[in-house]
Amino acid sequence: MISLEDIQKLALLARLKLSPQEEESLQKDISNILDYVGQVSAVPMPEIKQDAGLWHNIMREDIPREGGVMLEKGPALIEAFPKSENGYNVVRKIIQKDE
Repeated sequence: MISLEDIQKLALLARLKLSPQEEESLQKDISNILDYVGQVSAVPMPEIKQDAGLWHNIMREDIPREGGVMLEKGPALIEAFPKSENGYNVVRKIIQKDE
């Protein structure tokens, strides 16, 4: 079980002010979590296969396309937008600055 001193050190590192009841509750919770992690760590893992080094990256090459990524979809997106001005799509303002 994790000690109350360890809980207090963790609270200090996290800049938390804990009551004695919260410290005891966290002591139980963190101890349960650590016990569970210990159980998971104890599960035997299969051995590493010898051919593991033969794997290679199967992702496509990152090559830029002419005119940008959305070249063929651009006109359809602009037409689908409700409002555009000077080649820009206009969206409703959702963040307001309080003055």
